[in-house]
Amino acid sequence: MKYLVLLILSVSIFACSQNSDKASDKADMYEASELSAMMREMVTFSKKAKATLAAGDIIMEVPQTFYDLSKQHGTRDEHLESAYQSMAPTYTDALHGIERKDSQQYYYDASIQACKSCHGVYCGGPLAVINQL
Repeated sequence: MKYLVLLILSVSIFACSQNSDKASDKADMYEASELSAMMREMVTFSKKAKATLAAGDIIMEVPQTFYDLSKQHGTRDEHLESAYQSMAPTYTDALHGIERKDSQQYYYDASIQACKSCHGVYCGGPLAVINQL
């Protein structure tokens, strides 16, 4: 009886490890849409910009690719919807304000608010990250 329990336990552990590998393989297959990949870059930029402003320095450069925000293909084709297309310019307008180096904190805050407004409608998951910016 003891050997039977050990055999069942061993088979169970082996089976669980096999499922774990399959889940890992599926995660490796994930490819971000153009829009989500750009938004990850936007988060990185925003974190650096926040630190720059907090140090009393000036944000020297805004990645020019961010101005193509409305042209990026989304996971669920949200980039095609008029609501999304009407919100994207709010973000890019704030970027222009940052580039002019006039009231950068104001325009930085406006850029973050634009993100919050859009993610209030589309894909609310990233709001936790955005709220930290």
